[in-house]
Amino acid sequence: MQKMKNLDEIKEAIQRSPLVLLLIKAGNCGVCEAVQFKVSELLKSYSRVKGMYVFKEDVPEMASEYVVFSAPTLLLFVEGKERYRISRFVRFDELERVLQIYEEELEV
Repeated sequence: MQKMKNLDEIKEAIQRSPLVLLLIKAGNCGVCEAVQFKVSELLKSYSRVKGMYVFKEDVPEMASEYVVFSAPTLLLFVEGKERYRISRFVRFDELERVLQIYEEELEV
């Protein structure tokens, strides 16, 4: 997963890539670290999904831009539009199904 450093960089990546999974995490958050590790492993099976992460403390304006108030939060963007969101308690089976659906849609 690629670390993002500012809002412009995030927006550009979302517009450039057809599938983007963005993890918003907090510093000193053990759950965020565990989620990042699991997401990184999961994305190895989804070559078309660009994985990115950002610390909410590094880009505070992101909270208002994407209406994110807790960490960890995962946002999936499909062709520039948010299509899936999950915060705090990530259900990886559900996330995997969603990734599968959107990746297959892009292949058609």
